[in-house]
Amino acid sequence: MAVYRDLREIVMARITITTKFHNPSRARRREWQRATHLYAETKQSLIDGWVNGELEQSITTASIENDLYAVIQSQAIREAKAEYSKDGAIEYSSSLPFGINNQNWKIDVTENGTVVLGFPCISQWWYTPITVYEEIEDVVNGLLAGDMKKSLLQVYRRGAEWFCAFTVLHEAPSGGKTLIGVDIGERHILAAAAPDKGESLLVSGKEMKYIRRKYRSLRESLQEAGALRALNRMGKKEQRRVTHLNHTLSRRLVEFADQFDEPLIRIEDLGEIRERCPWSGVHSWPFGQLQRFIIYKAAKQGITVEKVDPSYTSQRCSVCGASGTRSGDHFRCPDCGRGRHADLNAAENIATREGEPCTT
Repeated sequence: MAVYRDLREIVMARITITTKFHNPSRARRREWQRATHLYAETKQSLIDGWVNGELEQSITTASIENDLYAVIQSQAIREAKAEYSKDGAIEYSSSLPFGINNQNWKIDVTENGTVVLGFPCISQWWYTPITVYEEIEDVVNGLLAGDMKKSLLQVYRRGAEWFCAFTVLHEAPSGGKTLIGVDIGERHILAAAAPDKGESLLVSGKEMKYIRRKYRSLRESLQEAGALRALNRMGKKEQRRVTHLNHTLSRRLVEFADQFDEPLIRIEDLGEIRERCPWSGVHSWPFGQLQRFIIYKAAKQGITVEKVDPSYTSQRCSVCGASGTRSGDHFRCPDCGRGRHADLNAAENIATREGEPCTT
């Protein structure tokens, strides 16, 4: 007798693994440190070139003159394109975690049972032991056995230690929940997707941008005139307009979620974004307020909200996990050929991330 699974009860879950390299040699550490600086310089030169009109969006690794392996240069190009399309001009820090796509790094185990990661950098491929904590042992074994799929690898330094982070994709039961991911951005202030239902919600950010731009201009004029009382009144008026808009947006989202059986809303952890994202807009109070409104309105309807790590949700394909390219609002995956609205692709990735509840 054939046995069939109800695919509606299965989702592609994503787990982000972070672990430490075990005693990397001095040569490795020096080369990795140089790579983090070259990676940041590469992305910054691309952004600056696009802002100034000196570079074409179709730039390839042939135009990049540094010692990074071409696969790392390609990842830097993909990331810079995605971030420029979403956020425009960006100022990066002097060093950034460098990335290697899923096809160009390896995980293996030596004869003595040591788990190592192999990846290219500047001079060569490095195979380096990693620390396998008890919490990640099952995931690592799943990767080694071929039962799970790996995605982008990031290598970075924290203090005196070197770490790696990578996302693992695996089949998991949905638990009967309808998973809904929510991406908050500048071009589209709300992008929500319920991947299992094939339903989505997309709301333009034009009204929020108009309000912020209008009152920023008024603030500058009043500050120049020294009209402090008028400036204070104007600030309160801006807050009222933004608050009203956020009430409307959060209500639309909760109504969208409430149409499904057992909805579970997953949103970005703005704290995680704040640590990595150079775009100041996402850190401003309207976006934090919008999330708070979503949380309490969802709670009133008995809908749980979870916060998830949003790293690279806008750059990875929500179907296969490969790194894709973003051009304006369009995301395309070079591996599986999928095309999707970029913000909805990000929302679908958020939906399948495991998170921490922020409502009960």
